[in-house]
Amino acid sequence: MKFAINSLILWPRNKEFRYRQVKFASNGVNIITGASRTGKSAIIPIIDYCLGSGECTIPVGIIRDTCSWFGVLFDLKDEQMLICRKEPGQQKSTGKMYLSRGDFLEIPSEIDEENITVDQVKNILNELFSLSFIDADPTSSNNFSARPSYRDLMAFIFQPQNVIANNRVLFYNIEKMEHKSKLINIFPYVLGAVNAETLAAMQERDRLTKERDKLARDINNIKNVSESWRQEVLTWLSVSRELGLTTFNPDSTTNFGLQVDELKKIISKNENDSSLIASNVTDTSDELLKLRAEERELSIELSAARKRHEAMKELDDSKKRYDESLQIQRNRLDISSWLRSLSGDMICPICGKTHDEPNQALDELCDAVAEIEKQAGIVQGMSISFDREFNIVKAEIYKLTEKLTGVRRRINEESAKSQQNANTKYTLASVSRFLGRMEFAIQTYERIGTDGDLEERLSKLNDRISELNKSMSDNVRVAKEKAALSFIQQEASTIIKQLDVENPDDPIEFDKTNLTIKVRTADGRDNYLWEIGSASNWLSYHISISLAFQKFFQERKGVSVPNILVFDQPSQVYFPQKGIQEGSTAEEDSGLIQDEDKAAVKKIFATLSTYIEKAKSELQIIVMEHADEDIWGEFDNITLVERWRGSNKLIPVEWISKID
Repeated sequence: MKFAINSLILWPRNKEFRYRQVKFASNGVNIITGASRTGKSAIIPIIDYCLGSGECTIPVGIIRDTCSWFGVLFDLKDEQMLICRKEPGQQKSTGKMYLSRGDFLEIPSEIDEENITVDQVKNILNELFSLSFIDADPTSSNNFSARPSYRDLMAFIFQPQNVIANNRVLFYNIEKMEHKSKLINIFPYVLGAVNAETLAAMQERDRLTKERDKLARDINNIKNVSESWRQEVLTWLSVSRELGLTTFNPDSTTNFGLQVDELKKIISKNENDSSLIASNVTDTSDELLKLRAEERELSIELSAARKRHEAMKELDDSKKRYDESLQIQRNRLDISSWLRSLSGDMICPICGKTHDEPNQALDELCDAVAEIEKQAGIVQGMSISFDREFNIVKAEIYKLTEKLTGVRRRINEESAKSQQNANTKYTLASVSRFLGRMEFAIQTYERIGTDGDLEERLSKLNDRISELNKSMSDNVRVAKEKAALSFIQQEASTIIKQLDVENPDDPIEFDKTNLTIKVRTADGRDNYLWEIGSASNWLSYHISISLAFQKFFQERKGVSVPNILVFDQPSQVYFPQKGIQEGSTAEEDSGLIQDEDKAAVKKIFATLSTYIEKAKSELQIIVMEHADEDIWGEFDNITLVERWRGSNKLIPVEWISKID
């Protein structure tokens, strides 16, 4: 997807100064080179903070003391988006943010106040990245299984200084167990093995499973009954009050166990305990009127929900047919991309003959594939919000239906009792018969606790759950995961050969359970990253796996991950840190690194340059570096953004001189 950083913007506390803007190219390798303590390592925290991080990790001191707001201007496919966040002061973070969208945005000279919250920004970005609004594991109650968020995708974008050569941590922000566990849980979704439709089916299955379990408890124990049984108990209590057998008057919030206990007390009485009160008799009539009013309201709500469900069902059927049509067209045309990839030398892969002119028909077929992919992406974006709303409507219909059924049963009971034997209703004999019927009902309930309607519903629920289980085949998910990981591992194994690694021919395997990699040596041993020595090895594996994941995201077009990679000082393992001084010149820094180490650092930039050249879609790589042009200047696709040395730094020197 198109989501590139156009500019990084800082607004000063002192309003006599203009904002600071650092501009980037949307495609290729962007280099910010400079000496120590010039602000290079603040770039990732600033971007992450503006993208809604939970806490502000922008370094305290000069940067936080001089800036009032931080902002990032993003280039999207058809518009720009400016996302800004206020400096948090003494707090860990602040929810105060400013957001603006438009075809071409003019950066405000200053930001006076927020116009949006961090939670609202997160919702906007989740929609923009077409992420599912359904939990990755609906059966779990912990936050590790919550729905995928664009915040989780930041793990694949940023490689800060403390991560890029770390043998224990492969991705950004997984040092905390909750972040690591969340990323592990959503990996099937990230790899495209589980899509929004599968998550919707999982959510429906979870809802129906809970409903089924509730009905099973209704059948086994009426203390955990459905709405219909609750309404019947209320009816028994209402008649008991009318006959003067109790003063207990429960409402919708009264514990159901207390209601049943009161009924057991009542059936221990006899007809002589009845004490009629006029207000109880009139209250019964009023209660029946209230029930009928409630029935009308529920009926109206249920009718509206049913109409909405019908409309959404028709739309869902149309969407599925259209999606199937697109898939058929994509399958038929997909071979054209393969043929064109083989036709660069003008030799036909079918007949083996050489052609002087490119095949125009082949280009037209490939263009058709691209258009179909575009349409499929639009359909996918619509599906995510639609699935969420469709499940909400289904749940609402179930809730209203059960409640209306219970109210109607109670109305029938109340009406029947008010009409039958009207002349003898309040006699002692009638009270005695009522107590006998109620005692029998309670005994029956305690003995079997079943209801014919509940049994039928339970059977239907089990049938639907079985259907959903069949549609969510574990074999299909595992096969998709395996194919995705195979692609990523193959790409990483290819990229690693271009870098400074000890055993470049050893294949790489990604371990999604531990979020790390294993390297298989020639003797067949699998070595985890933390078992391999040398920071140069760790660095190379980090770069190769980051590029491999980005290639997967951009080419397989599963989850919409921003086409951005940010590396903070990848050459740090080659520069002797003790020798680097604040304010040093490029020549002084270059003199600290040995010739063989320079060759190793050059391999990094050569690899990035080659990757950009071969990429099938735009990719923005931002690198903050000590290394200057004598290291990376000879390679294509690399742009110098700014050189921070002497008085030129992230924070202008005049801002520092006017700190309050």
